[in-house]
Amino acid sequence: MREKVALLGSSGIVSQRFQQRLSNHPWFELSAVFGTKENAGKSLDELTWKLPESRPELSNLAVISCPASDLNFELEKLNIQLVFSALPSAEAEEIEPILRQGGKYVFSNSAAHRMDIDVPLVIPEINPDHLALLGGQKSTNHGGSITCSTNCTVMPIAIPLKPIAKQFGIKSLEVQSEQSLSGGGWQMMASAKKTGEVSPEILGEDAKIAEEVLLLLGEFNGNDVTLAKFSTDISCRRVMRNFGHLVKVKVELSKTTTEEEIFTLLNNFTSIPQQLALPSAPSQPIIVINSTIQPSIHQWAGAESLTNPDPAIDLRSGMAVVVSDLQVTDNHLSFNAFSENTIRGAAGGCLLLAELAFKQGLLI
Repeated sequence: MREKVALLGSSGIVSQRFQQRLSNHPWFELSAVFGTKENAGKSLDELTWKLPESRPELSNLAVISCPASDLNFELEKLNIQLVFSALPSAEAEEIEPILRQGGKYVFSNSAAHRMDIDVPLVIPEINPDHLALLGGQKSTNHGGSITCSTNCTVMPIAIPLKPIAKQFGIKSLEVQSEQSLSGGGWQMMASAKKTGEVSPEILGEDAKIAEEVLLLLGEFNGNDVTLAKFSTDISCRRVMRNFGHLVKVKVELSKTTTEEEIFTLLNNFTSIPQQLALPSAPSQPIIVINSTIQPSIHQWAGAESLTNPDPAIDLRSGMAVVVSDLQVTDNHLSFNAFSENTIRGAAGGCLLLAELAFKQGLLI
């Protein structure tokens, strides 16, 4: 029997990615979707489906809308303990702690609680040991907890950096991002399509990325996380591409290395999700290529086949990071990396995180 789960958010990009990836999930059954008053009572198939892939077959769920104070009651009526949050930050800041206090396990894609000292911010391949922070939350919240996935642009940075940091150490990090329109939501995509242009500025994004990377690559010391110690220089801009974030990375290492060493290190990297064969875990989380990154193709990296993959069936599609243009001079490394921001960087990454916690028995 699959575990019943609920989804907060009914019509946004990340919500629809969650619906897509939960429609055939082997462990989790989407049993409730909460949304706005405007969508209350509508079945999911009445809501406009905006992803480019066809709408997956979903049970005929009607969107539930209720005051935040009634959410725990509604979930308990449905016997649901596990909740995925695709809420905007303002709503998440209020609602997620209410659910935690009610004993629910919240897996959030929102930024609202990512930097809370007792909330694990986790990429399953990178810092699964940080999930130990859940113990402190559960002891004071009737067993409930909040666990956060990261900023979408952090994925193609942090995943390749993990094995590099472990093997060679990092002294400094410089990143330039080229972030897709979908990172700004449906309205940004629609506006850019209409006008043919978009503002490149992404306010506050550089600081968010820097603090999350240092936390993710930090060490859990038994009580909290000691941040990684290296300097960062991050710049971000929006580009006219619908899906997928590209980052240009330069790293000063603590040791010298070669392109061959880095190529082998990244291409052979695996971690706990692969060892546990989690449903959303790509067999190869980092794919190094000798050609130019092609966003329309590489957005599905990790899929069994890059030819017309179905992300509602193949849960590994869009879950790998693609690395190209490796260059090494002594202890200076540069590379480009790409990942699908609404899948690995959002719903897919959050779902993989829940799979890990579920498999490890942390949701009891």
